[in-house]
Amino acid sequence: MGVLIFEGMKVGFLDGDFSISIDEEGKTDAKLVLSTSYNVLPLWLRIAHDNTVLSHKASNDITEKWNDNVEEQKAILLAELTPSMQAFVACGTALDALYEQLKPFAKISEEDIKIWRENKTSRAAQIAEIIRRVYKLNKDIFKAFRNNIKSIIKYRDEAVHPTHEIKRTCTRPDVPVGVDWRFSAYRYHNGAICYRRTMEMFVHLYEKGASDEKVNENMENMFKAFKELGLVSVNA
Repeated sequence: MGVLIFEGMKVGFLDGDFSISIDEEGKTDAKLVLSTSYNVLPLWLRIAHDNTVLSHKASNDITEKWNDNVEEQKAILLAELTPSMQAFVACGTALDALYEQLKPFAKISEEDIKIWRENKTSRAAQIAEIIRRVYKLNKDIFKAFRNNIKSIIKYRDEAVHPTHEIKRTCTRPDVPVGVDWRFSAYRYHNGAICYRRTMEMFVHLYEKGASDEKVNENMENMFKAFKELGLVSVNA
């Protein structure tokens, strides 16, 4: 039975899964078990992309179908909120995954980790620092990355670790009523920026490259998966 292989997937053999033996009668017996690892990071960006598309459609409905029916107002706002929140969650998860894949190459010492723990260094700051070390980002690019990551992780965390604390209502330019802050923060416009900024960071890292060829190979494989998932063009 064959094994289905996707673009960018790691394949190989674990210890003991590839062997050839010969018995006393001279008959050979082979054992071959293929092992794989499908990198789900690109899939999270596909989830972000698809939910951004859904949020865009819902945003257009808000503009085109808004009326005085309160129940319909609620329905179309929820139709935008739901996929937009998922776009933030997916982008934040992709950045978390990038952190885990780059960490072994970042030369992070136990002392560094201890200091992060003692200072309660935010997850966003840790992700940005790992990327900076591996890709040797200059000051201006690192600042842009850090700001992007901070914003994305903040709203990812607000979505997946929600409190039920009351906050002041907000206005937005496309509806004539005040809304809960989430319907302002997680509207299509912001979700689209979140997705775009995330992809721009990945493209920058892909084009810049790192000093470690294993990192570059992993990023090359991710972009093969991006292409297979329809997230980037062939020439990206």
